[in-house]
Amino acid sequence: MDKDKVKLQKSIRNSLAKQGVDFLVPFISSVVSILTSHDYSSIEVKKQLKKLKIENIRTKGNQIESQCRILDFKVYILYVGVKNYIFKVEGLNHYAGFSFMETNKGIIVHDNVVDDSKLLAKDLKDLFTKNYKSPYAITDIFLNFINSDPKKKN
Repeated sequence: MDKDKVKLQKSIRNSLAKQGVDFLVPFISSVVSILTSHDYSSIEVKKQLKKLKIENIRTKGNQIESQCRILDFKVYILYVGVKNYIFKVEGLNHYAGFSFMETNKGIIVHDNVVDDSKLLAKDLKDLFTKNYKSPYAITDIFLNFINSDPKKKN
Protein backbone atom coordinates (compact mmCIF):
# COMPACT_ATOMS: atom_id res chain seq x y z
CA MET A 1 0.00 0.00 0.00
CA ASP A 2 1.42 3.40 -0.88
CA LYS A 3 2.14 6.12 1.67
CA ASP A 4 -0.82 8.28 0.64
CA LYS A 5 -3.32 5.47 1.28
CA VAL A 6 -1.75 4.68 4.66
CA LYS A 7 -1.86 8.37 5.58
CA LEU A 8 -5.53 8.62 4.52
CA GLN A 9 -6.49 5.50 6.51
CA LYS A 10 -4.70 6.84 9.59
CA SER A 11 -6.51 10.17 9.18
CA ILE A 12 -9.89 8.42 8.90
CA ARG A 13 -9.14 6.27 11.98
CA ASN A 14 -8.12 9.36 13.95
CA SER A 15 -11.32 11.13 12.94
CA LEU A 16 -13.52 8.15 13.88
CA ALA A 17 -11.69 7.72 17.20
CA LYS A 18 -12.22 11.41 17.99
CA GLN A 19 -15.92 11.14 17.14
CA GLY A 20 -16.20 8.09 19.39
CA VAL A 21 -14.47 9.87 22.27
CA ASP A 22 -16.51 13.04 21.74
CA PHE A 23 -19.59 10.91 22.36
CA LEU A 24 -18.29 8.43 24.94
CA VAL A 25 -16.60 10.77 27.41
CA PRO A 26 -19.68 12.89 28.21
CA PHE A 27 -22.05 9.91 27.84
CA ILE A 28 -20.11 7.66 30.21
CA SER A 29 -19.48 10.53 32.63
CA SER A 30 -23.21 11.32 32.67
CA VAL A 31 -24.21 7.70 33.32
CA VAL A 32 -21.60 7.30 36.07
CA SER A 33 -22.79 10.54 37.66
CA ILE A 34 -26.33 9.12 37.80
CA LEU A 35 -25.23 5.71 39.11
CA THR A 36 -23.08 7.25 41.86
CA SER A 37 -25.46 9.99 43.00
CA HIS A 38 -26.63 9.71 46.59
CA ASP A 39 -29.49 12.12 45.79
CA TYR A 40 -31.45 9.79 43.48
CA SER A 41 -33.95 7.12 44.42
CA SER A 42 -34.16 4.06 42.16
CA ILE A 43 -37.11 5.63 40.37
CA GLU A 44 -35.14 8.82 39.73
CA VAL A 45 -32.12 6.81 38.50
CA LYS A 46 -34.42 5.12 35.97
CA LYS A 47 -35.82 8.50 34.82
CA GLN A 48 -32.34 9.98 34.44
CA LEU A 49 -31.11 6.97 32.45
CA LYS A 50 -34.08 7.33 30.09
CA LYS A 51 -33.05 10.94 29.45
CA LEU A 52 -29.76 9.53 28.13
CA LYS A 53 -31.76 7.28 25.77
CA ILE A 54 -30.99 4.11 27.64
CA GLU A 55 -33.76 1.68 26.75
CA ASN A 56 -34.97 -1.77 27.75
CA ILE A 57 -34.86 -0.83 31.43
CA ARG A 58 -36.18 -3.60 33.66
CA THR A 59 -36.73 -3.20 37.38
CA LYS A 60 -37.10 -5.72 40.14
CA GLY A 61 -37.48 -4.05 43.52
CA ASN A 62 -34.66 -1.51 43.72
CA GLN A 63 -32.61 -3.34 41.05
CA ILE A 64 -32.37 -1.73 37.62
CA GLU A 65 -31.01 -3.57 34.59
CA SER A 66 -30.67 -2.50 30.98
CA GLN A 67 -29.00 -3.81 27.87
CA CYS A 68 -29.29 -1.71 24.71
CA ARG A 69 -27.46 -0.46 21.67
CA ILE A 70 -26.55 3.20 21.43
CA LEU A 71 -24.89 4.31 18.21
CA ASP A 72 -22.01 1.85 17.61
CA PHE A 73 -21.87 0.62 21.23
CA LYS A 74 -23.57 -2.01 23.37
CA VAL A 75 -24.46 -0.61 26.80
CA TYR A 76 -25.15 -2.76 29.86
CA ILE A 77 -26.16 -1.50 33.31
CA LEU A 78 -26.92 -3.43 36.47
CA TYR A 79 -27.73 -1.10 39.35
CA VAL A 80 -28.66 -2.14 42.85
CA GLY A 81 -27.52 1.06 44.56
CA VAL A 82 -24.80 3.70 44.66
CA LYS A 83 -22.34 1.21 46.09
CA ASN A 84 -23.41 -1.72 43.94
CA TYR A 85 -23.47 -1.28 40.16
CA ILE A 86 -21.91 -2.53 36.93
CA PHE A 87 -21.73 -0.29 33.88
CA LYS A 88 -20.27 -1.66 30.67
CA VAL A 89 -19.84 -0.19 27.19
CA GLU A 90 -18.55 -2.38 24.35
CA GLY A 91 -17.68 -1.29 20.84
CA LEU A 92 -19.52 -2.81 17.92
CA ASN A 93 -18.65 -2.88 14.21
CA HIS A 94 -16.03 -0.11 13.79
CA TYR A 95 -15.06 -0.16 17.47
CA ALA A 96 -15.12 -3.95 17.99
CA GLY A 97 -12.68 -4.84 20.74
CA PHE A 98 -13.15 -1.66 22.78
CA SER A 99 -14.56 -2.22 26.24
CA PHE A 100 -15.15 0.12 29.17
CA MET A 101 -16.37 -1.25 32.48
CA GLU A 102 -16.93 0.54 35.75
CA THR A 103 -18.15 -0.84 39.03
CA ASN A 104 -18.15 0.65 42.49
CA LYS A 105 -14.65 -0.91 42.77
CA GLY A 106 -13.02 0.80 39.77
CA ILE A 107 -12.61 1.13 36.02
CA ILE A 108 -11.19 -1.16 33.32
CA VAL A 109 -10.68 -0.12 29.69
CA HIS A 110 -9.60 -2.64 27.02
CA ASP A 111 -9.05 -2.62 23.28
CA ASN A 112 -8.89 -6.36 22.59
CA VAL A 113 -11.92 -8.09 24.08
CA VAL A 114 -12.92 -9.81 20.84
CA ASP A 115 -10.91 -12.18 18.65
CA ASP A 116 -10.89 -9.80 15.69
CA SER A 117 -10.31 -6.44 17.41
CA LYS A 118 -10.33 -3.47 15.07
CA LEU A 119 -7.39 -1.07 14.92
CA LEU A 120 -9.93 1.63 15.73
CA ALA A 121 -10.58 -0.01 19.12
CA LYS A 122 -6.99 0.68 20.15
CA ASP A 123 -7.18 4.24 18.81
CA LEU A 124 -10.42 4.78 20.73
CA LYS A 125 -9.00 3.32 23.96
CA ASP A 126 -5.87 5.47 23.79
CA LEU A 127 -7.79 8.69 23.10
CA PHE A 128 -10.53 7.81 25.61
CA THR A 129 -8.09 7.21 28.48
CA LYS A 130 -6.43 10.57 27.74
CA ASN A 131 -9.75 12.43 27.79
CA TYR A 132 -11.84 10.64 30.42
CA LYS A 133 -11.59 12.87 33.43
CA SER A 134 -13.64 15.24 35.48
CA PRO A 135 -14.74 17.84 34.63
CA TYR A 136 -15.48 16.71 31.11
CA ALA A 137 -16.36 18.74 28.05
CA ILE A 138 -19.87 18.61 26.63
CA THR A 139 -19.34 18.03 22.91
CA ASP A 140 -21.57 18.82 19.94
CA ILE A 141 -21.75 15.11 19.10
CA PHE A 142 -23.12 14.33 22.58
CA LEU A 143 -25.57 17.28 22.49
CA ASN A 144 -26.83 16.21 19.06
CA PHE A 145 -27.38 12.69 20.44
CA ILE A 146 -29.27 13.96 23.50
CA ASN A 147 -31.38 16.40 21.50
CA SER A 148 -32.21 14.00 18.65
CA ASP A 149 -35.70 12.65 18.17
CA PRO A 150 -36.09 9.54 20.37
CA LYS A 151 -38.49 8.00 17.85
CA LYS A 152 -35.71 7.75 15.26
CA LYS A 153 -33.45 4.74 15.67
CA ASN A 154 -29.69 5.34 16.13
